[in-house]
Amino acid sequence: MRKLAATSIALTLSWAIFAGAQSARGNTSQAPAQSSTSPETSVKLASLPKGTRLVGELKTKMDTKHSKAGQAVVVEVTKDVKSGEEILLRKGTLIKGTIAQVQEYSKGKSSAELEIVLDNVVQKNGEQFANHFAIFALAAKLEKQPGDIYATGGYKGLASSASTSGRAGGAADSGGVDVTPQTTGIFGFDGVELHPLVTMTPPTAAVNSSSGNFVLNSGTEIVLESVGQ
Repeated sequence: MRKLAATSIALTLSWAIFAGAQSARGNTSQAPAQSSTSPETSVKLASLPKGTRLVGELKTKMDTKHSKAGQAVVVEVTKDVKSGEEILLRKGTLIKGTIAQVQEYSKGKSSAELEIVLDNVVQKNGEQFANHFAIFALAAKLEKQPGDIYATGGYKGLASSASTSGRAGGAADSGGVDVTPQTTGIFGFDGVELHPLVTMTPPTAAVNSSSGNFVLNSGTEIVLESVGQ
């Protein structure tokens, strides 16, 4: 009887060990399948390819008389951003940043100036990632005309001193210009110049005027170009 009981116990232990090993193997084989089903893990959510352009609308007001360094800047994407048929960013995505520096116009200074850093993308689903942008076009919400647009030639990967200037159009000149990702320049602003990149660490755009203080109102159209993280 003792020998039979011992044999029974041995068989029971062997079966328990075998069943545990099988269970461990099953869990190991299933783990990769579970991790691979995470939604929206595309690499494109980590950054935008350099040179990607988008059209947006300024949702915050900035002016050289009242704005302060550190003030939040928000741009809302107004057209889907695509690479071929693939949508990289959807309309409604927010591009966020800050005013890096502001200089009020005065007789003792050469110009009024805003330096702007745009460095964060917030998608409609709440996901966000770091990405820097240069500003390549600004268009006042009203009184636009085609003759106010001037080419800058691009930044070619370096901080650019190239600038564009604009003048205010009259009521008869308004409308008729569709701002696209390829639009480059500034219009609808009297005596204002745009510098797409004045520094690269971090990438900073500058808007300045030698004739007085100026305002960038909410609703100003803006064209941004990705310069990477």
